[in-house]
Amino acid sequence: MSGWRTHGGRVGEFVVSHQHPRHSRRNAIGGVGFRFVVASALAVATSCVGLVAPASAASSPGRSILDSASSLPAAAAACSPGAHTLGSLGDRLYPETGNGGYLSVHTNVDMVYDATTNRFLAGNDVELTDQATQCLTSFSLDFEPTSLDMVDGPDMIVGSVTVDGQPAGFSFVQPTFPGDPYGQADPNPAAHEVSQTDPVGGPLDNPLPPACSPELTSTDASLQNAQNGDQCPADKLVITPTKKIRNGATFTVVVNYTGRPGVHHDGDGTTEGWFRSSDGGFVTTEPVGSEAWMPLNDFPTAKPTYDFYDTVGAGLTAITNGRLVSTTPDPASAEFPAGSTTWHWTSSAPIASYLVEDSVGFYTLSEHTGPTGIVFYEAQDTSIPAAQQAKNLKIMNLQENITDFESQFNGPYPFTSAGIIIGTPPASFEEEMQTMITFAGGSIGTSVLYHENMHQWWGDNVTESGYDMTFYKEGLATLAQAFYTALRAEHAAGDTGTPARTATFDASLVSQFDKRYAKGGSAWVGAPSDPTPYTFFSNATTYQRPMAAYIALRQILGDANFAGALQEIQRDYGGGNIDEVRLEAAFHQWMPDQSTSCSLRLDAFFTQWFDTAYPSANGATKPQITGPGLDGPNFYDQNGGCST
Repeated sequence: MSGWRTHGGRVGEFVVSHQHPRHSRRNAIGGVGFRFVVASALAVATSCVGLVAPASAASSPGRSILDSASSLPAAAAACSPGAHTLGSLGDRLYPETGNGGYLSVHTNVDMVYDATTNRFLAGNDVELTDQATQCLTSFSLDFEPTSLDMVDGPDMIVGSVTVDGQPAGFSFVQPTFPGDPYGQADPNPAAHEVSQTDPVGGPLDNPLPPACSPELTSTDASLQNAQNGDQCPADKLVITPTKKIRNGATFTVVVNYTGRPGVHHDGDGTTEGWFRSSDGGFVTTEPVGSEAWMPLNDFPTAKPTYDFYDTVGAGLTAITNGRLVSTTPDPASAEFPAGSTTWHWTSSAPIASYLVEDSVGFYTLSEHTGPTGIVFYEAQDTSIPAAQQAKNLKIMNLQENITDFESQFNGPYPFTSAGIIIGTPPASFEEEMQTMITFAGGSIGTSVLYHENMHQWWGDNVTESGYDMTFYKEGLATLAQAFYTALRAEHAAGDTGTPARTATFDASLVSQFDKRYAKGGSAWVGAPSDPTPYTFFSNATTYQRPMAAYIALRQILGDANFAGALQEIQRDYGGGNIDEVRLEAAFHQWMPDQSTSCSLRLDAFFTQWFDTAYPSANGATKPQITGPGLDGPNFYDQNGGCST
């Protein structure tokens, strides 16, 4: 996301324009414990109780830490249902999402969509190829068929489900809090309740962890706890095949469904998902809105490859992730009296659940191939005024140069295509949909494009291991905006191509850090790694504070070592995901001083910047380790060591 969400035209305490990079979420580090420190009179450090690294956590490149397979035992003596969550005990960020017992391998989206009525028609389905990681008697998907939002929310019906071509039973059930000792069919209603917090609290003072996050209809902060103690909706689609699925088997699930796709209401009152437009639908879905238009394993680490076969009315354009393979005209039919077109797009790169793009409308669509073979797509809704389209196009045309610039830090662009789609619905954020960045409201901004394009490496190629790692990718994407500001300073000084270029660039980054560090307020009050559903997309905590931490880290490591660390992370974890422990370990390897004292100080740096809450809201308490040349206590002592 371009970094934050809009609350009635405001981001936290800051007034902003309609364009906002948007990301952040969740309190689940894929089975791996994390540090969260409250800086108070007690200054007590705590850890997530009961979270144990799975046996598979010694990850290999491309499939690191957590995927749908690694949160469960590799095999079991007896067959059993797959887990209805990939969350961990105590999670308060979307603990209802994700499904265990299998690994998501590939998904075919077979869309049959009537843009006039905004409905999926007969023949609409998803075909999911999965691999069992235990012997399964049943398994689940995330799907939000209906919503209390009767206007913009989904209203869909599952007609049938098959497993390996055979009819399967299916039902919708409520989620249960992760780790419930009484199992996911716990009859106690308190085990299935909504909350912003752990424990649930609410009117009956429920002491149990939440089973799901709120779906708020207001961004008013005073109402953020209004749903605490309510019952979770039944959005887990449980599928029971006629035969047990053996451990290790690859199986295919087809879910046939029809009806109206819609938006999901998040824990901060904003919406994401399928936004209705005058000519179709516009999709932007972080963190969990994909389930408001399609059934899937809805968790960041569930990353299948995709093919899209979208059948839409003649004249409409369907735009998804990946590369366009073909367009096939179809004859007139009862569903499409004027004929239809089937658009086939494919992505051989795995896609995280919240990055699946599939928009339909009257779009101009163009493409060109860059010198390295990357195909760049550009799409704008034709209802955008011509003058605005021309302004947009000038910025869209910068994507190739921005990609080259960001490759200097991150290494080679990780995908075979890139693109931008500009739609008209007033969604509250822009999003880094993999290879097809979405901009809402009919316009695009250069700085936000730097942010979203950076996400193609951070969040898309190397995905966060859980929602509480959102700060990691948002901080790096916001760093790209700081790089853009530094680049502009370099150009303004006339230093481009001169020996003074690096000094001007670095001086701008130092100035940006010092301004951020001098500010008080919400950046220091909450820990970036421990947001609530309401604060998940806090600009100050999830975007700006991690960005400042990365600038300081660049000063500590040196610019070449910092870039080296980023590129190594891309090589080691590309196509998979990363947790906080491995992220920090990667930076440790690039420390110029490998002494024990400097290693311990770098640990303290990460704890202070990522995991510590400073309850004093006036900014008097904040991280007390920065970097060379920056305001605040230096990482190194006067002799260049780490004795302080």
